Amino acid sequence: MNFLCDFHLHSCLSPCGSLDSSPAALARAAKAAGLDAIALTDHNSALNAPAFAAGCRREGLRALCGLEICTAEEIHALALFETPEAALGFGAYLYDHLPDFRNVPEKLGDQIVVDEHDAILEQVDRYLGNATDILFSQLPGLVAAHGGLFIPAHIDRAASGVLSRLGALPPESGPILEVTRHRLRDMQETYGPTHTLVTFSDAHHLADIGRAATFIDADDFTLPALRAALLARRATPLVRA
Repeated sequence: MNFLCDFHLHSCLSPCGSLDSSPAALARAAKAAGLDAIALTDHNSALNAPAFAAGCRREGLRALCGLEICTAEEIHALALFETPEAALGFGAYLYDHLPDFRNVPEKLGDQIVVDEHDAILEQVDRYLGNATDILFSQLPGLVAAHGGLFIPAHIDRAASGVLSRLGALPPESGPILEVTRHRLRDMQETYGPTHTLVTFSDAHHLADIGRAATFIDADDFTLPALRAALLARRATPLVRA
């Protein structure tokens, strides 16, 4: 089965995300964009995962729940999980590794947790945009121990990609890499022969969902099947705008 996937989306929980991007709105926009499967990857938190899973079920979309983690070196990486519960468990672990720095919404952005009908449940006090105290080299093992799939995020990005932060791609980056749509061709020439490359939208606004996505030819929509397909390099990045 070939799934058109966008596995890097932000909701209103991410301090840099749009307030219009509720989990339910993400699912509706993804359906309208013709996607088959999406993942919620808010910064350092999975608290909107239950509402996201419910919204995807309503829209008939396949869904993974995850997080975009900021390491101690300020490298971003995706952790994808099959269930909201698994993502929440890892998110609770991660929260304890964030500095106890209070969010200032008017300066840093709102961090809103909602239910599946967009009702506000809470605003997260601790700022989620900070770096954790977890090293990049530690992260793959931690994600695996919690049952997740680890993918370094937008490795070619100047501000938060592993290439710019460390100067090279370390072995612990693993075999699957996310690249930005802007440098997909360059990254395919450099890393395509040795790695599986995927591209996703990293959407912080509804209009950007699906602008970059990846076809994944998997036997089933389970995390083991998706991992196997990616390791077998049955992935085709697609840039639509």
